[in-house]
Amino acid sequence: MTIRIWLATALAALTLSACEDATRHEDGNRAGIGGVAEMADDFAVGRSRAASAPSPSPPPPAPGSAPADGVVERLIAYRYDYRFETPADTTPGLVERHQNACTQAGAQQCQIVSANIYDDGRGSISASVQLRASPAWVETFRSGLEAELETAGGRIQNQSQSADDLTSAIYDMEARLEAKRVLRTRLISLLERETASVEELVQVERELANVQGEIEGAEAQIRVMRGRVSMSALGLNYASRVEPVSPGAFDPLTSALTNVFRELAAGLANVITFIAGFAPWLLVIVPLFWLLSRWLRGLFKARREAKTAKAD
Repeated sequence: MTIRIWLATALAALTLSACEDATRHEDGNRAGIGGVAEMADDFAVGRSRAASAPSPSPPPPAPGSAPADGVVERLIAYRYDYRFETPADTTPGLVERHQNACTQAGAQQCQIVSANIYDDGRGSISASVQLRASPAWVETFRSGLEAELETAGGRIQNQSQSADDLTSAIYDMEARLEAKRVLRTRLISLLERETASVEELVQVERELANVQGEIEGAEAQIRVMRGRVSMSALGLNYASRVEPVSPGAFDPLTSALTNVFRELAAGLANVITFIAGFAPWLLVIVPLFWLLSRWLRGLFKARREAKTAKAD
């Protein structure tokens, strides 16, 4: 009974070894980060088994990762949009005060993304200012906004607030980034191995360059998303209000005279346009009319002479 068990165990080991050899032969020509990662894992396992020192303590959690107690910090990017209605004469000053308040707070608290102002020349002024500011600065700005507008003779016509929850996206990208950093460390360890062949070193260097590029791209995306969380977006839109003027007693007469002169000017413009369009034709019509008149005079003169000759 013991011999049978030993034979069955040996047969199973030989079968497993043959399958592994066939699998290695089939996948021997494949290149990719999966194969390099397995090489790194095997090398790391072998090195850990050979070392007699105890395993090191786990690394500290990455900045911004979820705490150990399971409480997840919500990473939310806020955006505030306002539309103001202000008198035309106070709109430029109000826009300038808001820009100066952001500039004086410093770049760490507030940044002007864009600003523009438009004057149509008829008493109407519109403007737009886009800011990125810290949540504390935004709250301070919003708390005194209504009183400032009342002082300037304006009002808040419309306001809106939106939020974009980036918690899952940031934590997921940071976890992927940490895994890529671990893989980079293992690839660097493979490069230091003395028994590695030239082909393996070239493959490891290629994959190391790819992993490094992915790490830098992920770090840039995380910085952008965390920047959106730390600095809220604030949009300020200004539309001037033209104050109405009471009509005077002679306004109807003034309007009528204005219409008369407008009609006279329009008629004169039509005549000038007609003359300008007809003038080139005079160069052709006048010579033709002159030739036709001479021919008719000659014809009439010949008939008169013929009648005179017959009468004599």
